[in-house]
Amino acid sequence: MVSLSDVYTPRPAGDHYQLDVGPGWRMGRGAFGGLVVGALIRAIELRVADPARKVRSVTAELPGPVEHGPVDITVDSLRRGNNVSTLRAALSQSGEIKSHAVAIVAADRSGGDTVTWNDLTAPAAPAWTDIAPIDMTGPGAWPEFAQHFEYRIVEGLPGNGARRTLGWIRARNPGADHDAAYLAAMIDAWFPVALVRLGPRPMATIAFTLDIAAGAETVDPTEPLLYRGIAPVCSHGYALETRELWTADGRLLAINHQTFVIIR
Repeated sequence: MVSLSDVYTPRPAGDHYQLDVGPGWRMGRGAFGGLVVGALIRAIELRVADPARKVRSVTAELPGPVEHGPVDITVDSLRRGNNVSTLRAALSQSGEIKSHAVAIVAADRSGGDTVTWNDLTAPAAPAWTDIAPIDMTGPGAWPEFAQHFEYRIVEGLPGNGARRTLGWIRARNPGADHDAAYLAAMIDAWFPVALVRLGPRPMATIAFTLDIAAGAETVDPTEPLLYRGIAPVCSHGYALETRELWTADGRLLAINHQTFVIIR
């Protein structure tokens, strides 16, 4: 079985990268955003090729759906400093740019361990083992890509009107690699809060920002992650959403901000 890391890891092809987007990973017309952004991040990581420099922040736009078939990813270095590199990746398909991202890739700062705080608190939730998994096999009930993840929902089912959604998520076959690309895929695999508040209707991510709070390299990818999402603002057909991923022992991994267009 193809793993999650397999589907978003491109292969080098000269001075760029290529990826074959296979069936089974769609969210509506195109591949779900976590796969697309994960592929951009992984291409940037491959270009940097320096384990001391880790992805700290990613800003991406997704102007068009990525369909089944080959895609091409180009990576440009905007600047490489002594500790911080800034790179840009663009994903194209059939000659059209479908997504692009800018990533800050940086080494740990000297003495940085002495300057640490986190005022956010992990949400209270029943243990993973205390919640039954959601059946993802119902026809039309869930997007195609959801079959590759296991969801255990604490709060906020689609259509129930709640103001947030909370629960546990785990990739069914995560693969061996777990890094910033893995966090991008995992944090995007949950359904939008707009679906909880409004009920099923077409929508799409057009802007995606990922900030890494703690590296995923210390996380066992077979273990579930706790997810929390809120969408405090929706105006003029656009919903603004903030997402978090936490480990079971209460460590914040990443924060994600997305802008969704509500398609009527």
